[in-house]
Amino acid sequence: MICSCIGSTDFARALEKAKSEALIELRLDLLEVTYEQIRTLCSQPSQTIVACQPGKVSDDERLEKLKKAILAGADFVDAEWDAGEEFLNELVPFARGNHCRVIISFCDKEITPVKRELEHIVKECSMSGADIVKIVCRVNSREDNARLLSLYSLGKNIIAIGLGNLGKITRIAAPLAGAEFTYAAFCPDVEIAGGQMSKSAIDRALKLLGAGTEG
Repeated sequence: MICSCIGSTDFARALEKAKSEALIELRLDLLEVTYEQIRTLCSQPSQTIVACQPGKVSDDERLEKLKKAILAGADFVDAEWDAGEEFLNELVPFARGNHCRVIISFCDKEITPVKRELEHIVKECSMSGADIVKIVCRVNSREDNARLLSLYSLGKNIIAIGLGNLGKITRIAAPLAGAEFTYAAFCPDVEIAGGQMSKSAIDRALKLLGAGTEG
């Protein structure tokens, strides 16, 4: 399955995608939406991941937005591995109590750490309450891609994504390697993460490899 990441757009365009896609990610830190609009987006037929990355608003406001989305029917909530014990201790049980699965994410925008460190991070994310562990790292070499893709051999529910042009192969390989889904830009002209591909481009690549996608 391919998840369309929605951010840096208006409510009307976000709603259009929420009504037409099988799986979406709402980047609440990039969307200028009210709580009522969050409820509307999360109540659509599509499965919904909600994320609100730090930087623009306080942790209290992030928690409030994520909780509103969970109560509105979000299927997944994405929280950072380093969000802090207090933040995770409040969000994770709240999500589980409202039938929302938890994605714990690690992101390094500069490098891909060595394999031993990556494996340690996966373990720590799992221990933090993750139903899915998401590892996102800058890919600077083919060896970085190999290290990221090797994480699927750990036997856990993992999504490993490489940032940058060199990392594009990880976005295509993710569903083939065992990831529940991979991430794509919600439209070709809006790239939320470095190296993010359009849904149609990933779908074409997978079909060429003989592996279709659902949604």
